[in-house]
Amino acid sequence: MVKKQKKKTPITQISTAKAKFKRSHAETARLIRRFHVLNKELAKCRASPQTLKNREAEILKEMESLGGLDWYQKASQLGQSKARGGDSSKWLIQTLKSHCKEALDKTTKPLKVLDVGAVAPNNYEAYSSWITAIPIDLNPQHPNIQKQDFLRMQPPALADRFDIVCLSLVINFVGDPKDRGKRQMLIHTRDFFMPITTTDRLHYLFLVVPLPCVTNSRYMTHEHLLEMMASIGYTNCIHHHFSNKLAYYLFELVCKPNTKNITWKKKIIPGKEGGARNNFCIVMQ
Repeated sequence: MVKKQKKKTPITQISTAKAKFKRSHAETARLIRRFHVLNKELAKCRASPQTLKNREAEILKEMESLGGLDWYQKASQLGQSKARGGDSSKWLIQTLKSHCKEALDKTTKPLKVLDVGAVAPNNYEAYSSWITAIPIDLNPQHPNIQKQDFLRMQPPALADRFDIVCLSLVINFVGDPKDRGKRQMLIHTRDFFMPITTTDRLHYLFLVVPLPCVTNSRYMTHEHLLEMMASIGYTNCIHHHFSNKLAYYLFELVCKPNTKNITWKKKIIPGKEGGARNNFCIVMQ
């Protein structure tokens, strides 16, 4: 019996099939890593005096081919899902209970939490009796997450300010190292708390970054990060923890120094030279 030959699809034919989001752990991790690399390169292109328009267009095209910010957010949502053990809010709650009991007893309830870059709206739902969370994100994946760019967000009126600002896997996504530091992100967090003299409110910053940012960077170490944070007023690192993949920090804003003359440049840390390291850094200048 003669087999029928399968009709070949012309190579010039454009596929109309819509790409499907891949939900496997390996695929989501790969997408997140690649999107971070492209985002950093895009920031470099845009910060250049002579913007590399051709390269910028290529980067944007590749980002779009990966599914754009929407797919990145979906991948992040899966990566940080409770089912995969990626909900960083658990560590924060445990730390508040184990290291901040005295401060919590004196603080007005419910605690107000600003969850920046939230991938889920219900991270603090189980603690609603003593925590009220406001989740925000550039590209929300849920109607209960407010669409907001933290870098452009105006501090609220005093009555609406927060006890805790959460930057969980946010600062490493900001492409320009200057935006991470003095230009806005870390400095900006200080304006979302009540005045330091307010004793019945907290002034905590919850910071989470990929572990290699502080263990395998040419420009950043754990000690370097602590010194940098202290220079802008976060002099008390209440607790920190290194998991297999992430570095968790809970800082307290103890004072609010003038940052006009604070400078942290992109400088290779002695002993951190070598080709096997990453380029994560935070610049303040």
